[in-house]
Amino acid sequence: MSRLYIYDHCPFCVRTMMVAHYKQVSDLEQVTLLNDDEDTCHRLIGQKMVPIFEHQGVAIAESMAIAKLLDSLGAAERVIRPLQLSEAILPRLQPVQAHSWALTFPRVTRIGLEEFATESACAYFRNKKEALLGCSFEQALAETDTHKAAIEQMLAELPPLSLPSAHGNTLSWNDVMNFPPLRGLTLVQGLTFPPAVLQWLDEVAELSGVSLYFDRAI
Repeated sequence: MSRLYIYDHCPFCVRTMMVAHYKQVSDLEQVTLLNDDEDTCHRLIGQKMVPIFEHQGVAIAESMAIAKLLDSLGAAERVIRPLQLSEAILPRLQPVQAHSWALTFPRVTRIGLEEFATESACAYFRNKKEALLGCSFEQALAETDTHKAAIEQMLAELPPLSLPSAHGNTLSWNDVMNFPPLRGLTLVQGLTFPPAVLQWLDEVAELSGVSLYFDRAI
């Protein structure tokens, strides 16, 4: 049996989860690591990072390489449509990434995810991410309105995203790239998503078997 080591909240892990579920990859165990579990990562690949895919005695650790391999291992009839540059949203997300982090990092440890099942895992995450943010989680939360405004403007300016339902209920590689960072923003209570983006999120979540966070938003 192959193993996919992930964190539920990690956008890079979500790419691989989407492909594994959509392509109905068989004999695959999905393993959620605690966020402070460095030993497993170092044992498998020599460094602390996820996702990790262990297959036929070999462990690999780059999300798109894993996604492509899972695509080849899955059901051939469940095709992933080609990438369309016109629907690439990552360049639009990059300028507001700090705002996205400030909204999501302080919230994600508080919604019951397996990777944060222990106090030490939560503390490990906080220490790493507060250093990245340059402020405490409490300060980031206190500045939620500022961060929300920046993200909502970005969401309103996104290019149209092709609905899976308009393409025979199939996913595209754009969906695999675009869904993870937008899914993370569903953690934020009261964040306004344009209706078209909401419909796209719902359809991709359903097809990929990766749930949104709206019911646990903070």
